[in-house]
Amino acid sequence: MNKKYSIYMVLAMFLTLAISSCNSSNDEPTSGEIISSSSNTSTLVSSFTLGSNKKVLYNLDSVYFSIDQEKNLIYNADSLPKGTDVSHLTVSVNFPTAVGKAVFKVKDSQWMKDKEVEYTSETTDSIDFTSPVELEITSQDGKVIRSYTVSVNVHNMKPDSLYWDQRARRDLPNTSGYPRAEKAVAQNGKYFCLVADNYGYVLSTATNPGQGTWEKKNVAFDFTPNVQSLVASHDALYILSISGVLYKSTDEGTTWTNCSVTWRSIKGAYEGKVLGVLKDGNEYKYDEYPRGNYVPKAIDAAFPITGSSEFVMASNSWTDAQQGMIVGGLTKDGKLSKAVWGYDGKTWGRIDSESLKSVLPALEGAALVSYTSFANDTVTHRLTKRATWMVLGGRTADGTMNRTTYVSYNQGITWSNGGLTLQLPSYLPLFMHAQAFVVEERISKARAKAPVKPVTEWQCPYIYLVGGTNGSGDLLNSIWKGVINQLTFKPLY
Repeated sequence: MNKKYSIYMVLAMFLTLAISSCNSSNDEPTSGEIISSSSNTSTLVSSFTLGSNKKVLYNLDSVYFSIDQEKNLIYNADSLPKGTDVSHLTVSVNFPTAVGKAVFKVKDSQWMKDKEVEYTSETTDSIDFTSPVELEITSQDGKVIRSYTVSVNVHNMKPDSLYWDQRARRDLPNTSGYPRAEKAVAQNGKYFCLVADNYGYVLSTATNPGQGTWEKKNVAFDFTPNVQSLVASHDALYILSISGVLYKSTDEGTTWTNCSVTWRSIKGAYEGKVLGVLKDGNEYKYDEYPRGNYVPKAIDAAFPITGSSEFVMASNSWTDAQQGMIVGGLTKDGKLSKAVWGYDGKTWGRIDSESLKSVLPALEGAALVSYTSFANDTVTHRLTKRATWMVLGGRTADGTMNRTTYVSYNQGITWSNGGLTLQLPSYLPLFMHAQAFVVEERISKARAKAPVKPVTEWQCPYIYLVGGTNGSGDLLNSIWKGVINQLTFKPLY
């Protein structure tokens, strides 16, 4: 029977690995993997590589090329970085048997027009691969000729960049055009956006926060709601009044029931319950609703009372239960925190390490995102997916708005600057208290040529940033859509 562990045992294992790690290596297949083969081997290419040229790209000779022997295609599935100059490249070609002649035929490339380069093991002539090049091979007896199409693919955009499409920006759903407060939540594949405007409250629903069309209804609260406290469990919506009373709706916000609980703040929802902070006299305590057998417990000194990120769920293969995380916020002493906290269905616990180097600053109102980024192998220039937590926006302890994106690749234990490719663009306004959602959307594109059964549809995760405020507290009437470019590229298979 497989044994699984609690979130905190898992974090301890991560911490141990982070402090004392060892080098490991994986056996890589030889460049020139043969995807499929034909019976005639007299004109086959068994491997294809580019010659070393540090002026073009470091480790250029390690770029991996696939060979499709049925369709006679040679190509690098992982495209070279944007801007790589492929107009003057040398090559190395291997054959399983001796061949009579091998000739590269260049046509319609950028610098070479109708040029032929005969290849031998001593060839040093460069070839222009700005367009596909034909490699014609003649068998040693001269009876068989095979022509390969050789493509050296280069990205036309930076694949590991987080891109925010200005054309996809939308306004918040509202009736008057003058929203003053908003909060968006997700529940079972549906998105709810509560907006307070000059005329009252409007609760809108949609299956995608960026679709631009929402189904709207007016909500007549018999109390004054704290709009930003809205959360969704799997079966209900919850909100606090401005005096802290908890209310519940099981009919998508039409009617609201008093839960007879008063909290300082709501921290999030976990499955069928909502998590909050109770003020009992002068003491703050963790609390849950419905409480059941739960007994409120005194909070940790570094736990945020208000101003933390939204509670974000994530699952992994090491634990039985899903885990939820928050970051930043103001403690009971009014101090701004940089701590990362996790909840595993039973207990809150601090996740980030105070002993390991981490650059994440104390932030109020940051957006926390569980996403996917890519690690770039500097030898093979392959991009590999990796689970990534990102912190966007928020306000720092000195009152300035944060534009730096911070990332964690170890479930929130340590954090680093996300680098140039993940930073927010200048045209996206600085924000705090925005809601971030990752939404899977289907992309459909035809593939003209493919070595195996082509992929024409796949799921792509987009990040949506909804609402939020600027540093002065003014509502941002916007919904932004972002994605790491690589995720929009067609998978090979």
